[in-house]
Amino acid sequence: MAFVSATAAAAASVTLHNSVPSAVRAGAGAWACPQPRRTFLAPLHAAKGAKSVPVEVVLEGKVKGKKKKGSGAGNLPGALDVEIREAQEYLDSDEQEPVPDNFPFEILDEDGMSVVILKRDYKDEKIEVVVSMPNLEGGPEFDDEDGEGDSESAGKEEEEDEEDESAGDSSISLKVVVSKASGPKLEFTCTAFREEITIDDMLIVEKTDDDGEEKFPYEGPEFTELPVNVQKGLFKYLEQRGITLPATNYMHDYMVTKQAQEYIRWMRKLKDFVQQ
Repeated sequence: MAFVSATAAAAASVTLHNSVPSAVRAGAGAWACPQPRRTFLAPLHAAKGAKSVPVEVVLEGKVKGKKKKGSGAGNLPGALDVEIREAQEYLDSDEQEPVPDNFPFEILDEDGMSVVILKRDYKDEKIEVVVSMPNLEGGPEFDDEDGEGDSESAGKEEEEDEEDESAGDSSISLKVVVSKASGPKLEFTCTAFREEITIDDMLIVEKTDDDGEEKFPYEGPEFTELPVNVQKGLFKYLEQRGITLPATNYMHDYMVTKQAQEYIRWMRKLKDFVQQ
């Protein structure tokens, strides 16, 4: 998998656009706008079999689907029952993607936690990846509880379906730590989208003595300021250790499902508390 750095794309934009046929550029859709500070683009090809549209869970008191007029109105336990039931129905209808071939990580998933830990050994290294809950964007708009605007909503169903497809911009955050038996660790902060992986930051973390003295080590240059060949090499470095689009797309779907599960668990705790 070949990574494309945003710095390289920006520095050689004239050369790239002149040297690549326009039909190829338009067909691949590969020339993304440069990302903000410290951001690099990975390959713009989604893994085969990945969901094109992530299933969405809205955590601000709404679950995908229409609200019934007056459901649980003025009755907190009743309102919570509605949320729990609808979220459970959504979860039951969601089909978890199978684990991709050659998925190299062990998944450590603890109920009630907002992250999942991935672990593996690679040669003489220990690889640990902290995967956060997905950042879901492009979610559908919901009908109001009073049923107003139903005619407008019906007329916009096709438009909303198209908006749902834009949810492919949703992402998960990864903290990748590579360590050896002795010496420093490498820490990467990454963002994994459906069709690209970015490196937002990279640090060399030295082991420190517990002497209580505050230290301010040199943290190196901004990632985007590194030489282009170094940036490409670091992308390849992560790929060799299992940070690939098939793996991150699978974890995106996994985390969307976990988010729904944790939402239901949280709602039940709230219901139990208010009923005591």
